[in-house]
Amino acid sequence: MRPFLLFVASLFLQLVGSSFGTCPPRPDQGVVSEEHKNSKLFYIDDENGNDSWSGTLASPNGNDDGPFKTFQGAVSGIRKQRDSTLEKATLFVRKGTYFLSTPVTLDSRDASLSIVGYPGDKRPLITGATKIPGAEFLPYDQTRYATFFNGICSKHVFLGENRLARARKPNLQSWTGRDLTGEGPYLTIKDLFVSTPDCNRQGSGGFSQSCPDQNKLGFVYEEGDIDENWQDPTTGEILVFQAWVAERGHIGHIGNSQVDFSEPLRYAIGSHPKPSGWRYVVENIFEELDAVGEYFCDERNGLFFIYPLEGALDTDDVFVGTLETFFRVRNTNDIRFSDLEFRHSHDGDFAGYNERPAILDFENTDGIRVDRCYFANVAYTAVYFLSCLNVNIFANNFLDIGYFAVSSDYRNDPNDPYANRNIFIRKNTFEGCGVSNMLQPACLHVRGVGNLHVSGNEISGTPYAGMRIGWQLTFSLDYIANEEYIFYIERNHVHDFGLGILSDFAGIYLSSNPDCGKANADLTVCYLHAYVSKNVVHAGESYNYGAIGVYGDTAVSRLTVERNWLYDLDEAAVNFHCGQQNVALNNMVYHVADTRVFGVCNSIVGEGQAVQQILTFKKNVVFVNNAEARLYRNSDFWEYDMPVLDENIYFFNSTDERQTNEFFPMGISFNEWQESSGNDINSYIIQPRFRNVKRQDFRLRCTSTAFELGIKSVDLRYIRSSSGICRKN
Repeated sequence: MRPFLLFVASLFLQLVGSSFGTCPPRPDQGVVSEEHKNSKLFYIDDENGNDSWSGTLASPNGNDDGPFKTFQGAVSGIRKQRDSTLEKATLFVRKGTYFLSTPVTLDSRDASLSIVGYPGDKRPLITGATKIPGAEFLPYDQTRYATFFNGICSKHVFLGENRLARARKPNLQSWTGRDLTGEGPYLTIKDLFVSTPDCNRQGSGGFSQSCPDQNKLGFVYEEGDIDENWQDPTTGEILVFQAWVAERGHIGHIGNSQVDFSEPLRYAIGSHPKPSGWRYVVENIFEELDAVGEYFCDERNGLFFIYPLEGALDTDDVFVGTLETFFRVRNTNDIRFSDLEFRHSHDGDFAGYNERPAILDFENTDGIRVDRCYFANVAYTAVYFLSCLNVNIFANNFLDIGYFAVSSDYRNDPNDPYANRNIFIRKNTFEGCGVSNMLQPACLHVRGVGNLHVSGNEISGTPYAGMRIGWQLTFSLDYIANEEYIFYIERNHVHDFGLGILSDFAGIYLSSNPDCGKANADLTVCYLHAYVSKNVVHAGESYNYGAIGVYGDTAVSRLTVERNWLYDLDEAAVNFHCGQQNVALNNMVYHVADTRVFGVCNSIVGEGQAVQQILTFKKNVVFVNNAEARLYRNSDFWEYDMPVLDENIYFFNSTDERQTNEFFPMGISFNEWQESSGNDINSYIIQPRFRNVKRQDFRLRCTSTAFELGIKSVDLRYIRSSSGICRKN
C-alpha cells in the first residue's frame, strides 16, 4: 500500500473506530509498519523479556536473545546500540501490564525515539500503582474488607477501573466509579471563627465580604456533623468550597464544636457567602467508611480497608496510585508515545496551582507526538509540556483526570527560543477532569506565544471550565500581523461542564495576566490574540453564578468569537470582562437562564473603576427563552467608549411586557436603547426561525430575516456528532 493510502487508512480508523471496539481505535499492522519503516526496531515484553538481551527481537529465540523486560533497561540498551540520535528508533511495547516504580527519563541521547504499542496486540498498560490483589482482602465485618498494606496511602485508589472515594461524610448519593470529589451532598458550616461587621455568617457582603485571616484556620460546625469521638481525626481532611475553588484543610484538632486546621487555607472562609454556599465535605475518617465505593488507608498501622460492591473483590484488584511521573523528557527532540494505555498515578499529596506532577512530563523538547493513547485514573495531570516546540496531541482518550488532562505551560518570556509554539491539540476526547483538585481545573490549559491550536476535541464532565486559554503574560497589539492570531480555538464540543459544583467559569475561558484587570492598567500589553470559532458550547451549570459560554476575563483583548453555537447555559453566552478590540460576530445563541445574555465591563474588575473597554457585538442571533433574562446585568457598564452593537436579531419567547420594556442596558426598551445609545439601529426584534429548537438545531431557515442583515447560517451539527475520538454510547 502506498504511503498516502496508508495515511488515509490510518486516519479512517482513528475517526470511525474499529471492529474490535477499542478506543482510541488502533491502526492495523501495515499502517504501523509504514509509519516506522525507517526506524531501527526494538521490543519490550514485561512477561517474556530480559534486559540483558539486545531487544531487537519481538519474541525470545530461546535463551540467547529477545525483547527487553523493563523500560529502564530498554532505554539503556537502545542508547548503546544506536549509531546516532539522528537514526530513528522505535520501541514496540508488547501487550501486558508494566508497573513503574520510578520515572523513566529521556534526554538528548534518546532523540528520534518512538514508544509504540505493538500492532495486533491488546494495547499495553503502563501503571504507576501498587496492586493489592482482591483475593488478599478478608472480611472485616458484614460489609467491609481489610488487608495488610505497607505502601504509600493515596487519594487515588481504584477498584479495577473504577475510582474509589475516600471514606467521606456525607456519602455520595450513588457511587459510580466516575464520581468527582466535589459532588454533593454537602455539610454546612455553622459559623466563623471570627465575625466582624464586614465578615459574618449572615453574609453581609452577599457575593463577597472581607474576612480576617483567622478564618483560614477552621470553622464552627453544626452538632452531629463532626464527631469529637473519632479515633484519629488527624487522618481527615475538610474539603471547603469557596467560589471558583474548593480546597482541603488538614484536620489538626476538633473540639468545642469547632475544627482547627493544621495549616491555613489559601482563602478565608466566608469570603464568598453565596457562591460558597458554606459547603464542606469530610474525607478520610475511618468511622465514616460506611458506603459502597469507599476506602480507608491506614498507613500508620499498615492496613487497608474497603467497602466494595458484593463480589467485586472476586474479579477485580485494588490499585493504589504510587508514582507521580511515568516518563520525564528533557532537552531532546522528536519523541513519540503512541497506542499506549496509562493509568493509576499519584499526586505526591500536592494540591496547588502548578500543573505538575504529570504522567508524561516534557520540557525543552522540539517535536512531541502523543497519539492514539488512553489515559485514565490519573491523579493530577496526564500530559504536561513546558517550553516545547512542535507538539501534536492527537486522537487520545482522557478519562477520570485529577486536575488537567493536557497542560501547555509557559515561562512568560516570549523571547525564549523554546517558548511554546506550533502546538496542536486535536481530535481528543476528554471526560471527567478536575476530579480531585478543584483549584480552577479544566481539561485543557493552553499557554504559549505562537500558532497554538485546539480543534476538534470533545470535553465534558468538569466541575469548572472546559478549557482555560491564556492566563499568562499577554502581548502588544502589533506582536503579530493583523490577520493572524496566537490561539486558534475551533470546532470543539464543550458540554456538561460545571455540574453545579463551582462558580465563575466558562466552557471556553480565556484570561490575561491579573495586572490587566486593575485600575489604570497598561492595556497596550493585554492582547491575547485568540480566535474562537465554530465551537458548540452548551449545558453549563454553576453552583451560584457564572457558567458562561465564552469568557474573556481580566481585560483580555483581541478576542474574536465567531460562528459558535452557545445554548442552554446558566449565564451569558459571551462575556468580555473589559478589554479592547473584542468581537462577537455571527453567533447563534439560545438563552434559557434568568441572567444576562452578554457580559461587559463592571466595577468588580478595576478596583471599583471600570477598565477601558472597546468591543463589538454584531450579526448575532439571540433567542431568549426566559422572561427574566436581560441583555446586560445592572452592574455591567462602560466608561470611555460605547460598545458597538448592531445588525443583531433578538427574539423573546415570552409575552411578558417587562422583558420587552427592560431587556436592554439600564432596563430600557429597544427603542429607548436605539435612541439613547445609537446602538442596534439596524437590528430587529423578530423570530429568527431556527430549524428546530427542540432538537437543538440552530441553523437558520431560508425565510429568516437574519439574511437581510448579512448574517450567515451556521451549521455545527457535525461538531456534536464527530468531535473527539471516542464516541459515548
